[in-house]
Amino acid sequence: MLLKKTLNDPQTRFYISKCKYCGRVFIKFENKTGYCREACRTWAVREQKARYQQKRRKLINDGELISNENNKLGTTYLSNHRHDDFKREYLSIHKEAKRIGVIL
Repeated sequence: MLLKKTLNDPQTRFYISKCKYCGRVFIKFENKTGYCREACRTWAVREQKARYQQKRRKLINDGELISNENNKLGTTYLSNHRHDDFKREYLSIHKEAKRIGVIL
C-alpha cells in the first residue's frame, strides 16, 4: 500500500531544493528528485542527448571516432551489382578482402 505523503505528517521528511534545469525552488520528498516537475526533467534529458550527439558528430567528422555503423559485420564497399568483366569483379573482391584483413 502506497501512503500519500503530506506536509502535515510528522514522519514525512522533505527537503527544499533547487531545480537542476530551471533553478526554481521546490520541496522534494525523495532524495533522488532533481527537477521540480516532469517537464523540466524531460527538457533536461533532451538537452543532454543533444549535447552528446553534437560531440559525437564532431568526433566522427574530425575522424577521431569511427562510427559503429561502419564496423558492422557484413558492411563492405562492394557495390550491389556485380561487374560484367570477371577481372574487375575479382580485383574488387580481392581489394575488399585485403581491406578487412582476410588476405594479407
